[in-house]
Amino acid sequence: MRGKDLQPSELKIMNIVWQEHPIPAKRIVQLLTPETGWSKNTIYTLTTRIIAKGFIRRTDPGFVCEPLVTREEVQRRENQSLLNRLYGGSAVLLFARMLGDSALKKDEIAELRNLLAEAEKNAE
Repeated sequence: MRGKDLQPSELKIMNIVWQEHPIPAKRIVQLLTPETGWSKNTIYTLTTRIIAKGFIRRTDPGFVCEPLVTREEVQRRENQSLLNRLYGGSAVLLFARMLGDSALKKDEIAELRNLLAEAEKNAE
């Protein structure tokens, strides 16, 4: 996969591209400006950076953007990066922190148990 991570501002653009591709850059500007207050130039600059990183393909005419990676690929990479940076690669430490910091509902706990049971089956 791509060598560089996406910044939070770049992820805002990627979310739009994943949702509405192929999409002209001018449409990205129309969608993001009211939410962020960013100028057209800022959005075009960020989009160009994402293209340089290899996450979006640009076609002309019209500066049309299409994703080169799926949302799931980026989520996997970001999850692994988070695990490595903050928890030394340990999912157990991550989940222990999450469970210790939040009050889960019974149905959420049951869902987590089901996910763990499925993961256990796949690990065999």
